[in-house]
Amino acid sequence: MAVGAVAGTALLPLLVSGWAGARAERALAARIAGTTAAYIGLVTPAASGSADYDLPHLLVEAGALARLPGWTSRLEVYRGTAPLVRATAGSLSAATMAALRQQSGVLWWNGAALAPLRDKGARDVVGAVAVAGRPGGEVWRRGALGGIAVPALILAIVLAFGATHPAARRPVIRAHGAVALLVGVAAYANLRAVARDNTDQWLEQTRLLVQEATARLPTTDLAQLATTLRPVARAGGEGADLRPGGDSAAVRVRRVRFAGEPEAVVAIRVGWGRWLALRTLPGETTTGGWLWLCLALAGLSPAVAALRRWLERSRARPQRLRETLTAWGFLTPAAAHLAVFSFAPILFALYLSVHRWSLGESAKPFVGLENFGRLLRDPLVWISLRNTVLFTLQVPVTMAIALGLALLLRRHSLISRIARTAFFLPYVSSVVAIALVWQWLYHADFGALNWALSALGLGPVDWLGNPRTALAAVMVVSIWTQVGYQMVVFLAGLQGIPDAYLDAARVDGANAWRRFWRVTFPLLKPVTLFVLVTGIIGSFQVFTTVYVLTDGGPLHATDVLAYRIYQSAWGLSQFGSASALSLLLFAILFWVTWTHFKLLGKRVEYA
Repeated sequence: MAVGAVAGTALLPLLVSGWAGARAERALAARIAGTTAAYIGLVTPAASGSADYDLPHLLVEAGALARLPGWTSRLEVYRGTAPLVRATAGSLSAATMAALRQQSGVLWWNGAALAPLRDKGARDVVGAVAVAGRPGGEVWRRGALGGIAVPALILAIVLAFGATHPAARRPVIRAHGAVALLVGVAAYANLRAVARDNTDQWLEQTRLLVQEATARLPTTDLAQLATTLRPVARAGGEGADLRPGGDSAAVRVRRVRFAGEPEAVVAIRVGWGRWLALRTLPGETTTGGWLWLCLALAGLSPAVAALRRWLERSRARPQRLRETLTAWGFLTPAAAHLAVFSFAPILFALYLSVHRWSLGESAKPFVGLENFGRLLRDPLVWISLRNTVLFTLQVPVTMAIALGLALLLRRHSLISRIARTAFFLPYVSSVVAIALVWQWLYHADFGALNWALSALGLGPVDWLGNPRTALAAVMVVSIWTQVGYQMVVFLAGLQGIPDAYLDAARVDGANAWRRFWRVTFPLLKPVTLFVLVTGIIGSFQVFTTVYVLTDGGPLHATDVLAYRIYQSAWGLSQFGSASALSLLLFAILFWVTWTHFKLLGKRVEYA
């Protein structure tokens, strides 16, 4: 039974791939149906004195379209509820026609995509165009069980017998995991191939329609012809377009980049030396999410095998099994919280970083590392990185002030307690409120700082409006906010130092400075490293203070990484670039944290 569970989970990526392939085939049928309906509406004349189509001409167009050389889609055209291509085909029901009138999009009916056929005025639905999808078995063979997927699946099932054994050797376990991962990759590769083939087929079928329409709409103006035929192409969905241009080198479908965006394009010859370019968004660029799903499902089989081995080994020690399950029971809420609010957003940001993701566009194509390359070429990113590094220079200054205050206020007197509270209050106060107070203090006309400078005869300074002083002004606010927290941490470290060490130094004749430099400061090394690392992390994450005080200005003088991420996402709707920049920030902070742990892991040297 355990082997069956492992083998069943190994099959999941292929099942998902087959289901997604079937959805892609339905989407292709819907695209072709919509494009064909637009073509018929363009080339079929209206009846005399009516917006409806002339029935004899509609019969001729429908029959010619079904016999068009190179046309591979199974097609039926309905006038009202009656079929025109095959008289023996079933008629549409009145309920189906009513649904077409109520729903402007494509319906799925009896295994076919049903697109509404509107009259010449596009006001009423007078018929329909049905395009049947390919049989499910064909889609399954092409999408899920092609290439190396079947051999990899068989090998994964064979290895599952050895991987589930309690005494399984590591080479068998690793081989089972690698093959299961290969099944996931193969499943995704086949799904991507189906999406690519569907894009090519839509382009080829739409090219036939455009060529037929060109023969019925003779004109010498290529731009006017493209404008007239463009609704046929755009009926294929967002991203589809028809433009003048092209040549014989693009007779076959090609993948190109236009204005930095991926496109699938095919050239259409409409006369001697006259070409149109039919473009659309490549279907394979929208399959990035399926890659992560296939890999996640592929990892289930090794996970189930590992769980099986652990359960078999734990049965011999039931007491330890109960203790482990109890411990995991207590850890489950915290683990679920981390998974939902930490790991899931990180994975989603990773997904967004390799896609062109915008709230204003329904298509989210896969762009690979293009977002990261755009970051490297964006001067604002480098400016924000420079400003962030400069802003981080306030951390040592804050630490020095905090350590000095901690040394001064380490006594347990009433005045020391009041002073500690006063210094700590800004840290626990609202960041927005603090920023608004300092914004008033920095005001160029009636701010308290400029009033004091004017009283001294120094004149006012535009602290937040001058690019030379804006970043320094924000750094001062950060120092004032963070110094209380760091002071408390240093106080805790000072209280942990035994008085015997300081007394011994006094006996040896050490003055106050030598006692601090030779005894106190070395013993504060772990605390100092902790404050330094947390201060750097906080500096790289600063956002609210900058947003309230300067909004990244003036002239990007206070544009830091966190603010640049916000502007890219919500200001420019470039969530892919914003996610790539957030991953860059994550990598920097991860390196800082890793360095912190490496330094703390070393033995503290005492004087």
